[in-house]
Amino acid sequence: MNTNEYGSMSADDAYKLIPNGTFDTFKTNTLIAGNLSNATYNNNYTMIFNANTILQNLATTTAISARLKNQLTGEAKFWRAYLYFYLVNNYGDVPLVTTTDALQNARLPRTPKAKVYQQIVTDLTDAKSLLTDTYPSAEKARINREAASAFLSRVYLYLPTPDYVASETEATAVINSNIYSLDALANVFLKTSKETIWQVQSNSGSFSGVTRTGIAFLPSGTTPNFVLYSALVNAFEPNDQRKNIWAGSLVYNGTTYLYPAKYKNRNTSTNGNEYSVMLRLAEVYLNRAEARAQQNNISGAQDDLNKIRARAGLPNTTASDQASLLTAIAHDRWLELFTENADRWFSLKRTGTIAAVLSATKSLDIPNYTWKANQALYPIPAAEILANPTLTQNPGY
Repeated sequence: MNTNEYGSMSADDAYKLIPNGTFDTFKTNTLIAGNLSNATYNNNYTMIFNANTILQNLATTTAISARLKNQLTGEAKFWRAYLYFYLVNNYGDVPLVTTTDALQNARLPRTPKAKVYQQIVTDLTDAKSLLTDTYPSAEKARINREAASAFLSRVYLYLPTPDYVASETEATAVINSNIYSLDALANVFLKTSKETIWQVQSNSGSFSGVTRTGIAFLPSGTTPNFVLYSALVNAFEPNDQRKNIWAGSLVYNGTTYLYPAKYKNRNTSTNGNEYSVMLRLAEVYLNRAEARAQQNNISGAQDDLNKIRARAGLPNTTASDQASLLTAIAHDRWLELFTENADRWFSLKRTGTIAAVLSATKSLDIPNYTWKANQALYPIPAAEILANPTLTQNPGY
């Protein structure tokens, strides 16, 4: 499962224009457990097992320096936390695997998501203490300390009881590191962007710099592939440069559609200049804006939000109290992070606004659309339940 594609369709970011059986069930939020591939679920756990194996071996090895051991341990813990974050937000309670005992792991029941989040925070906190500001490889393609802090600034907003003070603290650490700065909109998704905190090098055969997201979202000819939901198109204010630079336009069957164009390259026969951006500074500002607003720091939240708006060519926010400011931050978060790593899909769920929002936004493009509360979580793949009798299915499937 591709997080950008399926998360975008599940929320109100973008959908595949030409009817497609599996994809359409994400668009309409009508998933069926037996029809959902277990590939992503399995892939996440395969990578978690790899992280656990690395951590187990690093704990006992004497063949490498303490500095390298710290770096690799920090990276493995970050990856485990990152994978669990996406598992728990897609599926809810999931088995918490922290060992390499394959027989035991194959029979683990689902762990309450609150405990999974505890492990996520522990892993990221450990990673932050083990890592340094220095990236261990070129092009920010591996994890440094600021990446752990940036991700923590998000995770603290997602806890069953959010920790807004901690979220602000972690965001401030990243912002005050002076390693990153908001870049011009046209540069944000280039592999040389000053804004990127962590990116994954993209390869297609022997060529690099072409992302899966670009291949998925950009049209290959005169027919759009993915297009923006009408509600998102309508949500941009006049003169919002994000709409002009991060969306493309194509006429199909007499109708003009906008499509996601944050990544510009889908040509897999030559080297490109884009990597998949996983964490960037704009999100950190938005995380801090929300954390500050929740603490009733109105001016601080306004300052952070206005930095994002100014970069988009927009005037300062007019929101001046906690309720209106939280609404404004959520709105700009949508326009800033649309089609990025399921941010909109996850944010609607954590803020408890998903039913009201999607009922209104999706009905513009989907006749007779009806939101069903159980669809907020994806079903546990049926093959996994058959393989592990201790697993239970999410309600409604």
